[in-house]
Amino acid sequence: MNRTAALALLVTSHFMLNLDSAIIEVALPAIKNGLHFSFSGLSWVANSYILAFGGFLLLGGRLGDVFGGRRVFTWGLLAFGCASLLGGVASSPGAVVIARAAQGLAAAAISPTALSLLVSLYPDGTPQERAKRHKALGTLGAIAAAGGTAGYFLGGLLTEFIGWKATFLINVPAAAVAAYFACRVLPPDRALAGRQRIGVFSAATASIGMTLLVYAFVGAEPSHLFTARTCAVLVLSLLLLFLVVIRQRRSADPLFPLHILRIPQIRGANMVAALINMSMGPVIFFLSLYIQQVLDYSPLAAGLAILPIVAMVSLSSRLTGTLLTRFGVRTVTVGGLTLFGAGLVWLGGISGQAYWAEVLGPEALIGFGGGFVFVTFTVSGTVGLDPHDTGAASGLLTTAQKVGSALGLALLSTVTARVGDEHTLTAGYGAAMLAAAVPVALAVVVSLRWLPGGTRR
Repeated sequence: MNRTAALALLVTSHFMLNLDSAIIEVALPAIKNGLHFSFSGLSWVANSYILAFGGFLLLGGRLGDVFGGRRVFTWGLLAFGCASLLGGVASSPGAVVIARAAQGLAAAAISPTALSLLVSLYPDGTPQERAKRHKALGTLGAIAAAGGTAGYFLGGLLTEFIGWKATFLINVPAAAVAAYFACRVLPPDRALAGRQRIGVFSAATASIGMTLLVYAFVGAEPSHLFTARTCAVLVLSLLLLFLVVIRQRRSADPLFPLHILRIPQIRGANMVAALINMSMGPVIFFLSLYIQQVLDYSPLAAGLAILPIVAMVSLSSRLTGTLLTRFGVRTVTVGGLTLFGAGLVWLGGISGQAYWAEVLGPEALIGFGGGFVFVTFTVSGTVGLDPHDTGAASGLLTTAQKVGSALGLALLSTVTARVGDEHTLTAGYGAAMLAAAVPVALAVVVSLRWLPGGTRR
């Protein structure tokens, strides 16, 4: 088994998923015009993917533990390719929404199993082995971030010169080739995996509960966040998840191994993952709008203007492994969060002046600090676990990120709507940037409380 080739494949899968998300965002206007979507209907091209992805991540991660990571990863890639083909030949709005939901389901199998397989490839043992794991996770973060950037450029090119259908169809050969190499370069699944079971009731209840939890925030109105409908959906989702927890405590083969939550740094890593994603995803979203609506950049130019964030994430992700060996998880995480928060506070002072004067510097701080944190919470959230629990832990970590991002976008949209209006867009976006610093400050507190000090990690 060629470990370098396996790492390249797993990293490429995350690159593909991030690439796809960015490509579709760019293609949305063309999809709207081509299939005559309503404005509200168009939002479901994005929301259907988010709901399926976020709702089934826990199940996707556990499927890898039970049936084998290579098997679930490979079938996830094939399913993603088929869903992309469906989207590429779609001739109605409903077909595109269904295709995007199917892509989300497939991604929920690919993402956590890829992370679990990577962790298994680089075991936690000697200092040399830990350093290799940190470097591998840094590579994953850097390449995944690059996928988002490439998606904005490729999406624009495909949409302009070929058409929006190409933004779906490009995934078909990519997924097929990746599935072929998965069978060739990934290690065989352990025989132990096939002897475990997943309860149908718990799996269905957990997936519905997580989907409703994400929907509570994705479907919320920016100007009226906590409506009766939103609160009802939120309460129902929490009740369903509570029911799952009660059943899991008595289950011989739990859907999610609750004992891993007793590990302080696992709890801390997931809280940090949720909190920083409450800021990062929404900030990039609002920054893109600010650059286009206030600074009057074209969509392609706005994509270029976001590039410094992704470039700095890629750079700092590559450096994180060395810094972890020297300073430890807690120090690197707090340092990264401090840089990230400083960039947000700086952005809070935007006044509609030149990009070079007000935006470029904060972007560099946000990206550089964020890159460190993305690697450190991944390291902390997957360390010291039994091999048959790594898929569930990876699913939990990815779920924390998606739920955090959905909640952050809902909350910051409310801030923007209340502070700014059509005449004061700059004030609204500036307030959102300052509000985004609050979860980052909370993440610092969590890091100091639960993440390990010293240099072992």
